[in-house]
Amino acid sequence: MAACPSGRGIPWHRVVGAGGRLLLREPHVLLQRKLLESEGLEVAERRILNFADRQWTPGRNKRPKRTKKKKHGR
Repeated sequence: MAACPSGRGIPWHRVVGAGGRLLLREPHVLLQRKLLESEGLEVAERRILNFADRQWTPGRNKRPKRTKKKKHGR
């Protein structure tokens, strides 16, 4: 995230640790928590509740591959 250009609207606040743990230190973790809660996530202490329902898993939700149309021989 540090390499991302500033002013691009990248949702840095969505980057959390394993199991939904908020890893930033104060005062930044307070802003992260408020931004996550504004998106409808529930946060208790420093952990996102029901994180398994919301986490991104690489390789999931990909569009199905398109198959090539067979050419008909004449």
